[in-house]
Amino acid sequence: MFLTDRTGIQKENLNLLTRANEGNQRVKINGVELNAKADENILSAALRQGFDFPHSCRVGGCATCKCQLVAGKVKELTETGYILSDEELDEGYILACQSIPKTDVEIRVTGKETITGKITNQKNLTHDICEITIQLERPLTYIAGQYVSLTIEGLNVERNYSIANPPNQKGIVTFIIRKVPDGKLSNYIFDYNLAGKSIKLKGAFGDFYLRDSKRPILMIAGGSGLAPILAILKQGILARTKRPLTLLFGAKTKEDLYKLKEIQKIGKEWKGKFTFIPILSDEPKKSSWKGQRGYVTNLIKEHITNTTEAYLCGPPPMVDAAKKELVQCGISKRSIYADRFTTIDHSLSLNNDDQNSRSAAKIFDYLKFFLFHAVAISSVISLLLGGCYTTFGFFSLLFFYIIGDAFSGDDKDTPNYTKPEVLTLQLWMALPILCLIFFCSVWTVSPIDTFGFGSWLTQTFGFDFNLAKENTSSIVHVYAIFLTGLMIGLVGTITAHELTHRTWDAISMFIGRWLLAFSFDTIFSIEHVYGHHRYVSTTEDPATAPRGRNVYYHIFASTIKGNISAWKIEVKRLKRKNVSIFSYHNAFIRGHLMSVCLVVLSYLIGGIPGMLFFITSGLFGKSLLEIVNYMEHYGMVRMPEEPVQPRHSWNTNKRISSWTMFNLTRHSHHHAQGEVPYQKLRPYPNAPMMISGYLTTIVIALIPPLWHHLMTPKVLEWDRKFASQEELELARIANENSGIAKFKSTNTN
Repeated sequence: MFLTDRTGIQKENLNLLTRANEGNQRVKINGVELNAKADENILSAALRQGFDFPHSCRVGGCATCKCQLVAGKVKELTETGYILSDEELDEGYILACQSIPKTDVEIRVTGKETITGKITNQKNLTHDICEITIQLERPLTYIAGQYVSLTIEGLNVERNYSIANPPNQKGIVTFIIRKVPDGKLSNYIFDYNLAGKSIKLKGAFGDFYLRDSKRPILMIAGGSGLAPILAILKQGILARTKRPLTLLFGAKTKEDLYKLKEIQKIGKEWKGKFTFIPILSDEPKKSSWKGQRGYVTNLIKEHITNTTEAYLCGPPPMVDAAKKELVQCGISKRSIYADRFTTIDHSLSLNNDDQNSRSAAKIFDYLKFFLFHAVAISSVISLLLGGCYTTFGFFSLLFFYIIGDAFSGDDKDTPNYTKPEVLTLQLWMALPILCLIFFCSVWTVSPIDTFGFGSWLTQTFGFDFNLAKENTSSIVHVYAIFLTGLMIGLVGTITAHELTHRTWDAISMFIGRWLLAFSFDTIFSIEHVYGHHRYVSTTEDPATAPRGRNVYYHIFASTIKGNISAWKIEVKRLKRKNVSIFSYHNAFIRGHLMSVCLVVLSYLIGGIPGMLFFITSGLFGKSLLEIVNYMEHYGMVRMPEEPVQPRHSWNTNKRISSWTMFNLTRHSHHHAQGEVPYQKLRPYPNAPMMISGYLTTIVIALIPPLWHHLMTPKVLEWDRKFASQEELELARIANENSGIAKFKSTNTN
């Protein structure tokens, strides 16, 4: 479905020999020549031969392993048009973990250098901003504007800081660091004399650097965000850049301004027109300050043209507000480059991989997931028996989950599964089971004995299934709709959720999308993987319910916005590939046609009653997904460009829900690392926890007064325990807009 070929942007300039018939290819990475075995991706080949290649998920979802294809051809295993930006695609970038060489190839990747050095100077610039200078053992390769990961002798803490000076052969780097409340490294820098201390840095990282063009430049900095701006400006002087430039520097008071003389010197040496404007937001009215007051966003309109290129760096609220103002003023998002400084000290680490310390999975660890299939088959039986059996089956299912989760405790086991193919087969079995549920449920309302199915059952088991169908009342059919909808959600959506994350596996994607077709939601494979996982817990995410929202409104709002989002994502991908929007290649259209096929099939099986029964059941199954989205992300906030962490979604480890839902319950780890297969997800008992297991929480969510009564304290606890300083500001805004008194009163305390 997603297999495509990519060709190096400079292959005509290189004399690389194709050796397709030999089964392996040469791979040159930053000048280092390696080899790739047949059907081996570039990342695996590099790691196998000891090359320190940047990577994370290894399945095409995070873009950590992106690199530039300089020469040769590769076969892509997954759709990079969903992951990489237009600019990156134009520049020939690929994902190493999803690219198999078809010829000899040459790629360029920004490697992670690790360099040691010593601190030579330490100086306070303001009451909360310090500058340190470091002499490295050798020069660092970086671009002005990038950042590195820094550790200092005496404190086992690693943090990212932008370099405040341009590259040089002397191996000198400077950093401008803001003192963060409870920030271990920044407080260590402020509280101790560090002269002579050894340091270690890794890098460089980041895409914040001056682009090569002739357009006028607007730079906006706040706090320690001036650091990469200074590096870019000094590099611009060395490069004799003549572009007109305006620098807006935002601070609270004049005591928070620094490097003013240095900026004045830069202004004199800049070859083009240079304008520098400091702006103070909280300077006392009676002070001697004669300059601009307010926020940097107030001055944006005065200093831009239609062709302006903007560079923003500093606290996330400032960067986000400036970006919004620029877009409203007509500046294209592709002309805005930002580096958002955050202060979060994550309490839930993703870096502790306990895979090697896990005990080997025993037979029960595999069998427990078959409880999922047992629930599905028991539902089929109760549907076919009709009457009180269907009613009993529906309510028994609810009690099984609610009572089971209440008394069975938490599942925190994480064994090492050595036979993952068994677990994958368990997932694939969901499609034939759901097809059986589909046929049997539609048959129960069919005016005829379709295919003589009832007669065959009667002869086989000695129970008159046709008579049971005729004697089933309308109210029981309503329960049958609920039960079928639950199965579409449980067997279809939950399993498809796992399978459609495996974008590199054509079989899993095929099965996953057909499972989603039963709930009219094949767009889930687009919006969820490439939209929701990118924007979760932000206002850009249709599936994240803001504080105070009613669950019934969320079902409709999330469904509509999710389809719109999926359409936009798919259209963007097709345009990047120069493929017609209205064609077979459009997964959005193709997916909805799959659901139409099921509607037609339900009509052929059960006539008008069967078709209406299936449509209603499918829509109920779709509603269940949106209810689950509602309770998994309700009230969460996150800075849009802050990496998703386990704290950004609600979790639960209830045993019955975990065993029958393929560890969907371990949602915190899943969202932090969306491509980790379900059997490797960690329980994170310290993550934000749901009210209870999934069915219990769904029932509570359907009773809004009870939901808000129980969840409002949990959300406020999340603010206190998990939110960063920047997220607390987002939480304050969310509380104010929630319409719930307890949220609003928190803002006034």
